[in-house]
Amino acid sequence: MVSEVSEDIGRGVLTSGFPGMVESESSEIGCLEIGYNLELTENFVTKEEKQTKLLPSLRMIFWIFGIFYVWPDEGLQKNALWWYRFKGILFRMFFIYLSIATQVAYNFTVTSRKELFSGVFILLTQLVMIMKMEFFYKNYAKIQKLVSRLEGKFYQLCSDEEKVPMERMRKETTVFWILYSFFSDVVITSWIAIAIINTIMIFPAWPIVDDSTPYGLYLVVIVYQYCCILLNASFNISWDSLVAALLALTNAHLHRLQLQLMKVGHQSTKKQKDFEAVTMITSISHGKSANNEVYNDLVQCIIFHQEVTGFLRDVLQLFSGPMLAQLYCSVFILCITEFRLLTDVTTSTDIVKVLCYLICLIIQVVQYCYFGNEIHYTSQKVHQATAFMNYPDMDVRTRKVLITFQQLTARGIQCRAKKMFAIELSMATFVTVSIMDGDNVLWI
Repeated sequence: MVSEVSEDIGRGVLTSGFPGMVESESSEIGCLEIGYNLELTENFVTKEEKQTKLLPSLRMIFWIFGIFYVWPDEGLQKNALWWYRFKGILFRMFFIYLSIATQVAYNFTVTSRKELFSGVFILLTQLVMIMKMEFFYKNYAKIQKLVSRLEGKFYQLCSDEEKVPMERMRKETTVFWILYSFFSDVVITSWIAIAIINTIMIFPAWPIVDDSTPYGLYLVVIVYQYCCILLNASFNISWDSLVAALLALTNAHLHRLQLQLMKVGHQSTKKQKDFEAVTMITSISHGKSANNEVYNDLVQCIIFHQEVTGFLRDVLQLFSGPMLAQLYCSVFILCITEFRLLTDVTTSTDIVKVLCYLICLIIQVVQYCYFGNEIHYTSQKVHQATAFMNYPDMDVRTRKVLITFQQLTARGIQCRAKKMFAIELSMATFVTVSIMDGDNVLWI
């Protein structure tokens, strides 16, 4: 969950600390309404641009969700929506449930530790994937609302300077998506190549087909398994990448907030000499209109902070359950994979296959921890940005609001996946998990 800062701000509890602000349920952001009939500044008024256009990975994610019939068009008629979801049920029964049922049946026929590890190797991931898929089917409307929320006016860029964090976020999410997809494709391709060359199954399942089975039947089973594992991997990657993208977008908008806070109390026009790399910023006047403008700018930044932290809180509340299960499962499978790599794997082909699978698991865990860590780091920079405001020239009312806001942002934001148990999403957690994996393998 988000820290106490975001819990308080997101619910509008702190409105009593800001003079001239009252709670309002009809407000567009559902939290605050500015008094004194102040004119709103144009800090957040920009050309509408959908956030999905900024992220190539999001476009691919939504396309894959469409294949699974979990991303219906908004405003779809009731009958059309019922038929859409019915096709989704048939689709996952044939490609997901039937495939996993054959894997579960296989585990009741094993006789050795190696066969058991081979069966559990993929089955655990598939079972968690079922939970994530059913979660998505049940909550697709809430997820679509979260994504649509990013098209609001507060999330639109208002200067070229704010494009920098957005571009960085775009590159990071795209790199994670490409790496995750690439190593998954390598794993799947190597599995099917090995299966065809050795006339074995891609993953252990019952009934077993091999070189003693009619070749036509063998090809049918292999093609079915290939389709199943490709679809499962695609959905798993898309689900993980969607959560990572929402966290990355939150971090980028916190960075935008930092840039906007640093401008409060200063005129936006800058005079720069051609022959000197020196920027001169003229302080604002002490007039009443100037004080109102500074106050209004500060309150707008606080409202933006409310919106972003509230968005983060909603993301973590919605996805915490499946994300927590995925993290625990991934860590457990990491232990099994490392153990197999040290004991059961002997051929170079198997080593490549297991290493690629290990990298996929690491990427799956590290992208949650990385973006959660970035949010915590950026929230600290937001607090530091409040020190760049022109405090001496502010009136008493604005100073009180600024001091209150500084006290709140000093706590920072901790991202946690919390559902009965809690895991902090940070690089420190990832390092701890890596050390624990190594210790567990040595202990085994």
